Amino acid sequence: MELKRYNVYFFFITLVGISVVTYFVFKPFLMPILLAAILAVMFQRPYNFFVRLTNDSRRISAFFISFLGIIIFSAFFLSIIGLILNEASNFYHTTLGAQEYQNYLDKTVNNVNNNNFLKSIGFDNIVNADTIKNSVSQLGQNAFAIVQKTYQGIASLIFFTVIMFFTLYYFLISGKALVKHIMYLSPLRDAHEKILIKKFISISRATIKGTLIVGIVQGSIGATLFAVVGIPSAVVWGIVMMFLSLIPMLGTGLIWLPAAIIMFLLGNVWQGIVILIVGGGIISTIDNFLRPKLVGNDTQMHPLIVFFSTLGGISLLGFFGFIVGPIIVALFLALWEIYGVEFKSQLKNFNS
Repeated sequence: MELKRYNVYFFFITLVGISVVTYFVFKPFLMPILLAAILAVMFQRPYNFFVRLTNDSRRISAFFISFLGIIIFSAFFLSIIGLILNEASNFYHTTLGAQEYQNYLDKTVNNVNNNNFLKSIGFDNIVNADTIKNSVSQLGQNAFAIVQKTYQGIASLIFFTVIMFFTLYYFLISGKALVKHIMYLSPLRDAHEKILIKKFISISRATIKGTLIVGIVQGSIGATLFAVVGIPSAVVWGIVMMFLSLIPMLGTGLIWLPAAIIMFLLGNVWQGIVILIVGGGIISTIDNFLRPKLVGNDTQMHPLIVFFSTLGGISLLGFFGFIVGPIIVALFLALWEIYGVEFKSQLKNFNS
């Protein structure tokens, strides 16, 4: 039996097989490569500026941008890790039975158990000093374990950073040529490919500008708020709020709302009121004012879609999924829009 176009079938089977193997070869580096592509989009303007400044020297400009980026990126994350490790270490040593800790614990237990509101609803003597001490001691031991784990993760972070900015260097130099080659190989129309590229660029910029800047602002306000009302480790809590602000709708409320409730339970009424006013009136609402100005209409996605794409991206891809998740969903929606335009007449016939 003669099989027509056997060579074509064989070629495509071989192509798919090699492509799958290549995917697994590149799999450990997919995230830094994708982030490098996003950073290449973000750094196009400063890169072009340095190209003009260096008389069209692309390699020197790309090296300068990549080197500057790796310094800023490493300094930012290492400073955050250093603050968290320092606070975790202090917390661990504090829980070993210091007298001031015992006095503070006894005072806290008395305040909660003697709270008039809790007594009025029948919840008196709801906490026990020994139970809390054992729980906090266990938490301190867990924090110390996290410290040790984090030190091991620093090497992975450094490796990840080097790979990302090494890739960025080459994307800046030959990224446009690579995009043109991909467009040539793609069977989609050039107009549709340009729509997808434009969507990738707009969502990348929107996510970086909107999410990170809003997160830094909310975390800074939260750290200042906690410092004013006397909550320990205000800077660390501000950093936590900065990262939680990546989650739309919920975000920073997961920190400042429980803090306000705890303040009320401890009898610190004015501190609790201040946290509620600033947290609900400023921290949680500033997103509604800043994000539209920073992002504009770039995302063009419903807030609910942004919410699920962000959480899904983090769940699937880890921390940096907050960038990749919305981009993937935006490309998905763009492809369906292209489908709706291309098959408009057929869809009308099917739905008539």
